[in-house]
Amino acid sequence: MMAGRGGKITMYYDGRCGVCRAGVKRLGRLDWLGALEPVDYTSLAPAERPVEESVFMRGMPLRTRDGRLLVGFPAIRHAFIHTPMGWLLGWLLYVPGISHLGRLGYDAFARRRPRDAAEPACRVD
Repeated sequence: MMAGRGGKITMYYDGRCGVCRAGVKRLGRLDWLGALEPVDYTSLAPAERPVEESVFMRGMPLRTRDGRLLVGFPAIRHAFIHTPMGWLLGWLLYVPGISHLGRLGYDAFARRRPRDAAEPACRVD
């Protein structure tokens, strides 16, 4: 297993999606200690990508410091836990019920999110 880049937690996001770019930017504001490294999945060569595109389209992949790969809701939860301003929310997302609803909400959003940066609903800067 590969560890995150430079000992950081690597978040792979869709650089073509304004909603995804805005989400990564918001998470970055919570990451005062620089634990997270956002990487545009679409800028990587296929051999460098941590998951196949079909998996990527179901949710954001994240490589933990110890090399584990999380995708979707577990990845977002892990990212929050490792930020000074998001750790409480991250731990709350483990609470039964909240965890289940969070996963359902994330999966529904991931299925419906715009895939093309040219779509008006996806333009976020």
